[in-house]
Order: sequence, then structure tokens, then C-alpha cells
Amino acid sequence: MQEFMQLNRNLKLRTLTVFLAALLNSSIFPNMTIYYSHYFGRFITGILLMLISGVSFVAGMYGGHLADVYGRKPIMLTGGLLLTTGYVIAAAANNPLLVSPQITFFAFLIASVGGSLADPAEQAMMIDASTAANRKFVYALIYWIINISVMLGAALGGWFFRDYLLELLLALIAVSLFNLAIVRFGMSETMTEATQTSSSVWGALKSYLNVLADRRYMLFIIGSVLLAIVTRQPDYYLAVHLGADFHTTTLFGITIYGQRMLSIVTLVNTVMIVTMMSLFTRLTDKWSLVKANAVGAVLFAVGFAFSFVTSTLWPLIAAAVILTLGEMISVPANQTLRADMMNPAKIGAYSGLMSVVSPIAAIFAGLLVSASSIFGNYGMAVLMLIFGGLSILATTKAARMRANW
Repeated sequence: MQEFMQLNRNLKLRTLTVFLAALLNSSIFPNMTIYYSHYFGRFITGILLMLISGVSFVAGMYGGHLADVYGRKPIMLTGGLLLTTGYVIAAAANNPLLVSPQITFFAFLIASVGGSLADPAEQAMMIDASTAANRKFVYALIYWIINISVMLGAALGGWFFRDYLLELLLALIAVSLFNLAIVRFGMSETMTEATQTSSSVWGALKSYLNVLADRRYMLFIIGSVLLAIVTRQPDYYLAVHLGADFHTTTLFGITIYGQRMLSIVTLVNTVMIVTMMSLFTRLTDKWSLVKANAVGAVLFAVGFAFSFVTSTLWPLIAAAVILTLGEMISVPANQTLRADMMNPAKIGAYSGLMSVVSPIAAIFAGLLVSASSIFGNYGMAVLMLIFGGLSILATTKAARMRANW
């Protein structure tokens, strides 16, 4: 608590806005795939989701540049306004008198653009407002808060999304307005002076070309992609493996089959993070960032590799424990290393470029599902170990290189 009270005011307020936004976002956004599939069918839903991802990716990249031109706070406010606008339109399109899935999609597209536009500015403000001494604590705290929010939000969505979508959307509007007020009246600008002269698309391209020339940061991004391929497996091959190979069993009178086993793995992961994150942050406080990142990545890779070669309840729970230990150790260290490698004059652009990690990792994770018919469970396990090892090599080398900006 003492360490939290010593944080910059912006960071304290950020913990509140993150909790509220993640709580309601996780109750609605994951369930929108079901919503779209119901009205549009699976094929069109896939296209719509790719469209949202593509547009959001571009918005995030441009938002990172704008955060370096105009500052963090104006872009956070602009993104927040777009978010609120999208939620208002979505609520209007899902009332007792009118249900329009087409308008709803357009509304959530606007909201996704707003969130993606603001995200690099939010990340940049966190870096600006933190110090080398407390940055690891800040990232661990935010990560812990997000996990609590997602756990509670998933429960809210499961109980209320189908029958009370309008009420959830109205709550989302209220939260987004509250967060906007916090940013507008509670937070201060953290960028000391503008470092870019143009907000044009060409200006953004030049800014990102400069970031791409930073060999150290690009090597770190490669390492981050490799590790992200491993960490995304619950949504990809692990789900396929459990669905096809898990030996159905009974626990406390409840039948556990593949899908339920995947939920148990997720539950173990979330509960451990919520209850033990602060403990592991303290236990690894004296570790170097490179060591924590490497140890966490090893546990991550070993945990997923083990989960691919077993198909019974308790070994899979053990695998979930191992990979969660890796997650708690590596995530704060990895995010702190990333922040330390950013050119202070271009933090927005650096944060924006980091947004490529998730979609690239998702593409490769999807390809691995197709390739799993060739590699099999043991081959996939070996690949997880290889990706984890290569990630450690890349991020460690990047951390030890001299900055060239």
C-alpha cells in the first residue's frame, strides 16, 4: 500500500480507469462474436472480426504517432470520446423498439477505433509517469487489476449478456463517461514537449521508419512475438488438443470434458494471478529484469509443452500452475524491459509499433493449429520449447545492446 501511495497521481487514477473499463469490456466484447454469429452467420462474422482487427491496428499505429505530436492526454480524450460515441450508438441499436445488428457492428467498430487510438497514449503516459525504480511494480499492479476485472467481467457477461445487453451497454456508457472525466479533470499531461512536427500520415510513416531503424527494439519485438505465440495457445492449439484428446473424467460429481478442462486451466490461471501476483512481485523484486523475463519464459514454454503431451486432469492442472508461475514472473519484467528500450522522445510511436505483436502472434498461432496435423502433440510441445528459447535469446540480446537512438 505504501508503494502505491507513492505513485504519481496519474498512475493511481489509471488503476481505477483500467479496472472499470476492463470489467465491463470483458463482459461484452468477448460475447459479441456470439452476437454477430447469431445475426450474420459464421463466415460473415469471421470477416467482420478481421475488419475490426485491421482497422483497430491502423488506428493504434496512428494513435501512437499522434501521442508524440499532441501529447498523451488529448489523444486519450479523443479515443475516449470515440469509445463513448460507439457505446451510445450500440445502446440505441439494441433497445426494446429496435435491434439492428448492422448498426451495432458499426458502433463497435467506432468503439474499437477509439480504444486502439487511445491505447498507445495510455501506455506512453504510464511510462512517462513511472520511474525505473517503480515501473515493474506499476506493470505488475495493472496486470493484477486487469485479471480481477476480466474474471468479474466474464461472470457478468455470462449471466447478463443475453437478456440484459442494453443494461450492460448503458453501464458501459456511464463508465466511459466517468473515465473521460477522470482523464479530463484528474490527470495531467506527462509529455514535456512535442517532438514531432507533423500529424499527417507521411509524418507517421517517417516516425515509424525511425523506430524500425532501432535494431535493439526490433529484436525485442521479435522476441515478444515468439513468446506471444506460446502464450496465446489457450485460444489455439491447447483448445484443439483438449477437445480431441482429453480423457473425460468426473470431479466432485461433475463431468469434466475437453471444453470444461480448458475452462479449469483458465480458472487456475486467473485465481493464481489474482491471489499470488503481489507475492511473486515481492519474491522477484531483487532479480534483474533479464533474469525474471528468462525464467518466466522458460516456465511458460515448459508449462504449455507439458500440457500438450498430457491429457488427464491433474497433470493438466500442474501444467496450468507451471505456466501461470511463468506468467507472473515474466509479464512485469518483459513490460518493464520494453519501456526501458523506448526512445523517450518517441514513446508513443514505440508503443504503437508494439501493437503488431498480438496480431502477428495470432497469425502464427493459427498456422500452427493447421500444422499440428503434421507435428502431433509431441512436435507441438517441442515447438513451444523452441519458441520460448528463441524468445529468451532475442530479448536478452536486445536488453544487452546499446541504444542506437
